[in-house]
Amino acid sequence: MTSTISFDRVSDVYDATRGLPPGVSEQVTDSILNIVSPAPDTKFFEIGVGTGRIAVPIAKRGYSYTGIDISEKMLAELHRKLEGITHQLTAIQGDATALPFADNAFDVGLTVHVFHLVSAWKQALAEIRRVLKPGSPYLYTHGTIDSTQANPDSNSGRLTFQQCWEEIIAGYSYPLPRYGATEEEVLTELRAQGASLETVIAAEWRSELTVNKLLEHYQNRVYRHSWHLSDDVFAKAFNDLREWALQHYGSLDHDLSSETKFKIVVVRNWA
Repeated sequence: MTSTISFDRVSDVYDATRGLPPGVSEQVTDSILNIVSPAPDTKFFEIGVGTGRIAVPIAKRGYSYTGIDISEKMLAELHRKLEGITHQLTAIQGDATALPFADNAFDVGLTVHVFHLVSAWKQALAEIRRVLKPGSPYLYTHGTIDSTQANPDSNSGRLTFQQCWEEIIAGYSYPLPRYGATEEEVLTELRAQGASLETVIAAEWRSELTVNKLLEHYQNRVYRHSWHLSDDVFAKAFNDLREWALQHYGSLDHDLSSETKFKIVVVRNWA
């Protein structure tokens, strides 16, 4: 994907830190199939297929699935999952803004947690529209999860951490670069193109998390918010974050668990 962050550096921990629980994964798969009512010959397509957390469960049901991703190592993880499995899944390394596929090639399009990373996201949208057959549904998920905190004292948990982190690194003159679109920008563009939108909650589950565990993720640089920093700047910034967390929450064992939702925006009448 042009001007897009590659997730090569976290391919080995991506599923452990961002994957869906097994039961939830099946719920999401069931929801997707219920939305699109696929026939045996339905062809699915996904930009940013990554390690296949959405693709593999659908492919296991016997459907044709094509995915594209910029990250060679993420795709290697996907192919590892497919070893010994009968499937019709094709995953290739490529650019979301210049898809190597013919017009009207697919019956269902998907993107999950991608467009905030693609600077030329309008071009990527145009490419999805081009390769989908007229009248085909496009399933758009801006973020993998839509969390509401179970514990009101957690003060929005991960979001609070992220906001604090962004303030800290901006204080070191390394503000977080913005690469792509917000969810509202994408939805506004789709509406402007005549699409009708419907929101579906595909699954809900409880995500267990403590302050200490979240700090571990930041320290291991699991999230993209630290990838543009040098090691010395990161070390100073992380120390600031840890001190803030201790002061803000009072204990590293503080509960940040949340009730989590997987939200899909179903895009129709987009031809």
